[in-house]
Amino acid sequence: MSQHDLIVVGAGPGGAHLAKEAAQLGLDVLVLERLSRNRVGDKVCGEGIALHHLKNAGIPYPTGKELGNTINSIDIYPPSMKNYITVSQRLEGEPCDGWTIDRIYFGQRLLGYAEKAGAHIQDHANVLDPIFDNGTVIGVKYKDTKTNALHEAHAKVTVDASGMSASLRRKMKDPNIEQKIALRDQAVCYREILELRAPFEPADRCWIIMDDQFSPGGYIWIFPRGGNVVNVGLGTQGGQGHRPKELFKHFLTTNPIFKGAKVIHGGGGAAPIRRPLWSYVANGIVFVGDTGCHVNPIHGGGIGSAIEAGHVAAPVIKQAIEAGDISTAGLWQFNVDYNQKGYGQKIASLDLMRHLLQEVGNEEFEFVINNRILTTEDLLRANAGEGLELSAIDKAGRLLRGLRKLGLLRRIQSVSRAMAKMLALYQTFPESPAQFDPWKLQVIQLYQDLGYQP
Repeated sequence: MSQHDLIVVGAGPGGAHLAKEAAQLGLDVLVLERLSRNRVGDKVCGEGIALHHLKNAGIPYPTGKELGNTINSIDIYPPSMKNYITVSQRLEGEPCDGWTIDRIYFGQRLLGYAEKAGAHIQDHANVLDPIFDNGTVIGVKYKDTKTNALHEAHAKVTVDASGMSASLRRKMKDPNIEQKIALRDQAVCYREILELRAPFEPADRCWIIMDDQFSPGGYIWIFPRGGNVVNVGLGTQGGQGHRPKELFKHFLTTNPIFKGAKVIHGGGGAAPIRRPLWSYVANGIVFVGDTGCHVNPIHGGGIGSAIEAGHVAAPVIKQAIEAGDISTAGLWQFNVDYNQKGYGQKIASLDLMRHLLQEVGNEEFEFVINNRILTTEDLLRANAGEGLELSAIDKAGRLLRGLRKLGLLRRIQSVSRAMAKMLALYQTFPESPAQFDPWKLQVIQLYQDLGYQP
């Protein structure tokens, strides 16, 4: 049995960055990773990351083999692809909006930072169970998959950053820690890295296509990785019986740019697309990344939000250990900081937009884009975590353009108002567990007023 200040389960972006930050703060950190050391980062995803996430976390920007392409905007298309909305969030003085990256090179860099800071990395470690002492997590049981030997590791605080598998979260009994994520709140995806016959243009723009024929409850993405290489995939809402790979292959036949493309790599996966967990902490344990539902529910991107979660959590864990209080109350500040001032409020607000988009069919989405019912400015405000509140002049103009679909327009306005209320609720997230239950009821009521399940 080994003893540490902190155990981090999972060496993905959130876990690796948290381990690095915690080690730099002087904590004895053990990282348990089920993959081999040289495979860390090997995960099927869109491989895009916004610049502001790395800037906020103090991580150097990607270069060399890690860098796929520099991205300056995201273009969102309806099924016909005749019109689109452009979303760009360039920070003042910065060179771009973000990048597409090689996920393995990026993951290896983050893990290297953690090792250099002093974190201990144990690969081939399949974490099986949390170890409890009077309701507090004090460590984990894991199996070395190379030798099949069983081990225990103890720590003052444990972090579950194990992704969708949620190795420890699914064993918790706390009412504010959801053990399972409903299938309807998951995106089930399939993607391929393709080498096209000609360079993808424009190379600095990512495409998102909303088309419920091929991606019901989700969307299609085309992200350039430089030259002729693109990351192409689609996600569908879970629990509906969809077959993402079959839908993907059918989609490829509808666009001539994919004719004769060479498949470099293919694979599937899943991600939570919903509000964050009610709480990211319990006695002796913290939840980060996909495990904490720190994922943008609109596009399923979770690399940057997981890194920011690790960045916020590390100093809270350090302070709790120093204070000798690793209870839910002692770790609660992570909830406060990530929700009030961090990415949590944005995830919660965008989840209401996710529900709205899953209601809208192809015809309605074409109408929304072609008649400018939603604009670039709307999506910029929403993506920045500022809601969708429209000015009186905007509402009047959109009312005239939307007369043929007044029900849809009213629904958009209702969700817009609810998004603003959700932001306000998360910006006043309770400062202590004692104040939490009344706040939670307000969030539940907001969902129910729209006919959604929280």
